[in-house]
Amino acid sequence: MSKPMSLPVVLHVAPVTHDRASGFTSSVPATISALHRLGVPTGLLTTSPRGPYAKAQPYPVAYVRDLPVLAAISSMSRPLNRPDLVVFHSTYIPVHALLSYAARRRGIPYVITPRGGMTRGAQRVKRLKKRLGNILFFSAMVRRAAAVHCLTEREAADVRAWGCPTFVVGNGVELPPPDHLAQPSRDRGLRLVFVGRLDMYHKGLDLLIEACALVRDDLRRADAQIHLYGPDVGSCKSTIERMIVASNLQRLVRLHGPVYAAEKEYVFRGADVFLHTSRFEGHPMAVLEALSYGVPCLLTTGTNLSADVVGAGAGWEAAGSVESIASAIGQVLHGAHNLHKMGAAARRLTEEEYSWDQIGRRLLEHYQELVQV
Repeated sequence: MSKPMSLPVVLHVAPVTHDRASGFTSSVPATISALHRLGVPTGLLTTSPRGPYAKAQPYPVAYVRDLPVLAAISSMSRPLNRPDLVVFHSTYIPVHALLSYAARRRGIPYVITPRGGMTRGAQRVKRLKKRLGNILFFSAMVRRAAAVHCLTEREAADVRAWGCPTFVVGNGVELPPPDHLAQPSRDRGLRLVFVGRLDMYHKGLDLLIEACALVRDDLRRADAQIHLYGPDVGSCKSTIERMIVASNLQRLVRLHGPVYAAEKEYVFRGADVFLHTSRFEGHPMAVLEALSYGVPCLLTTGTNLSADVVGAGAGWEAAGSVESIASAIGQVLHGAHNLHKMGAAARRLTEEEYSWDQIGRRLLEHYQELVQV
């Protein structure tokens, strides 16, 4: 019988802030907490230029600007000052390139978790800036990584073009109690919701509005409404509002501000279908949250979750085009009698695949293989 491997010391480095609209704010601390519960000596070094992350955690948290940058890792409290592995959450953070260089000089292996940022779709956003960054820093950082941690198989297939080893472990989600779940049904007017940043290009909200215009009459006949919740990004909100008016969708598509905590729970519990029409993603936390509340999801392939959701009988898949999204909305409206059954499948999928404790165990297995401690 082989001897069980001991637990590695793992330092996570991430641009985490208190921005509640960012998936990092929930997913990175939850990842570290899951490892901490398994007994892994672990902690967080935050790197956002906007300020530190000060929420109390059961593991050590430090801010890179409070430390000498190139010596930030060695300045962490013990045993994190001598980690067996460093995990960089996000690639395109300049200080991450510096810290990866410092790790290499000390012979410390590191993993990059790009969270969708290295896919072809993400590379097209701020293309020239990223191309220059790749030439100067980030390609070298990726080449020397022990592995790239991808959140889905689709992301891994895309990222392998960088020529680096990959492994796949998704995000997780905290499971709401059974008496807090949604009750999707056609017994009332259908409520289709989106919760996330109002980043029109990234989240494909322009595609969604144009698709709604194509099926406007079907939405009216089904007494269906689309509700979009989220903070504005780059003045996208005003552009979306103009699109809604130009398409005569004011009675069908409603735009709201961001929702958090109890307000967000209220939105999920009142939803019949969750919409996520992104052009590209890593592993969107909002989709996992919707599934955990038992809400069926209409997803584009760019979300990287659509195949799993369709395979579980928990939703619908659309390509990243207006016509395909419109067709999928039509399927929702004409198959609404199955919403309760699909909602149950959505909840079951998160219970079986996406609880944080399961995610922590999967990550630990990969980390142990990489460092062989």
